[in-house]
Amino acid sequence: MDTTALKSLQRFKTPESWFSAVDARHAAALFAASSDVSLIIDGKGVIQDIALGNEDYYPLDLETWVGKSLHDIVNIDSRSKAAALLRDATFDARTRWREVNVVIPSGSSIPLNFTAVRLSADGDVVLFGRDLATEARLQQRVIDIQREMEADYARLRNAESRYRLLFHMASEPVLVIDAENGRITEANPAAARFLGVAPSRLVDKSVRDLFEPASASGLQSAMTIARSMGKLQDQSLRLADSGREIIMAVSQYRQDSRQFLLMRLSVTNAPEGETDFPSTALEVLKRLPDAFVAFKLDGEILEANNTFVELCQLASADLARGAHLERWLGRPGIDYSLIATNLRDYGSLRDFATLIRGELGAREEVDVTAVYVQDVDEPCVGMLIRPVRRRSALPLVREAGVQSTVENLSHLIGTMPLKDLVRETTDMIEQMCIEAALKLTDDNRASAAQILGLSRQSLYAKLHRFGLGDLSSQD
Repeated sequence: MDTTALKSLQRFKTPESWFSAVDARHAAALFAASSDVSLIIDGKGVIQDIALGNEDYYPLDLETWVGKSLHDIVNIDSRSKAAALLRDATFDARTRWREVNVVIPSGSSIPLNFTAVRLSADGDVVLFGRDLATEARLQQRVIDIQREMEADYARLRNAESRYRLLFHMASEPVLVIDAENGRITEANPAAARFLGVAPSRLVDKSVRDLFEPASASGLQSAMTIARSMGKLQDQSLRLADSGREIIMAVSQYRQDSRQFLLMRLSVTNAPEGETDFPSTALEVLKRLPDAFVAFKLDGEILEANNTFVELCQLASADLARGAHLERWLGRPGIDYSLIATNLRDYGSLRDFATLIRGELGAREEVDVTAVYVQDVDEPCVGMLIRPVRRRSALPLVREAGVQSTVENLSHLIGTMPLKDLVRETTDMIEQMCIEAALKLTDDNRASAAQILGLSRQSLYAKLHRFGLGDLSSQD
């Protein structure tokens, strides 16, 4: 619809057919009924009469406005709008609506939406005012409802965050199962470690696939009882992959008109008289001052203590679990292959010199001792990692002879670059030759220089370099 058509709708098309017989009393009634507050303003801007179409305004004593200037009952911030209403008023059309804040006799102000129509050539104008309080209350109600919805959403989001944090940090293996189709919808990391698979591989997998066929009837019975009774405790089943016997407990809950089962897994109870040593030992290893890491032989980390986390410059142990150990241990492509080969062939490894590469770039020389445990349901490697002092120079064992020196040299292979190793070895041999020449010549430096094929100045420089003999005297 174009602008001209819209403007034509602002007035009656044939007013003379309907209002020709309307007298002043009828017109006044129409004015009063068409708005909440109607004001008659003369050409000087003074209020001459008032009519109230809203009973809520009766107690406000607005009739005291009569005789006052419109300028005086309007707030300072709205006076320009009031003047524009009087200025723009015409006989055949109303002005656009303007929000004006007026001062009531009690001293407070209320917002009214005004439009104006001119009554006479003398400048008389009628102002039609509509109450904005109702609209403001509705707007405020909408804002309050929106805030309530946002607060409810924030509470739900925080509750979900707390649930997910507890779910993922729980040490007890837990599966969430859709009761209708028996498929896993969620699995916490403890359940993934317990079952020996990645959490992502468990999601949307049928829970029946986790257990042996012989346990299928027991599983189905347990799920049926949990759905009808609410929970079931201590149902014994066997895992399909390892054949290990476990204890299962199931509880049911509802969410979004759907039924879910919460399945908790645990190992069978230890024989009477046995202590829970494995969990105690695990807690000891977690608090060990040396770094400890448990991993599969293929390198996937299963568990790591706080010292390992700090050594690798990680924020938490969760960042290490599931990652490959070679990401932080040893020289890429070299050390881990040697460690894995030795563990596979001999079952253990002692004092292997390597290094740890921190996530933030730090490098720390370490000795590792490891053992490969194979006779368990889930074979794994336990490794103890100890930082060692950096070997800045090759140790010299003068009294022990060349054989001991070669043994010391073999221990240093892999702990420093080849060029540094060659330089240290060269210095060692040079020092040994000078010491041998001085011994043969009874500490005669001129003769020693001649035997070594050096000038006396070169020999003195090397003696000073290696700190040999009394350099204060010269022969």
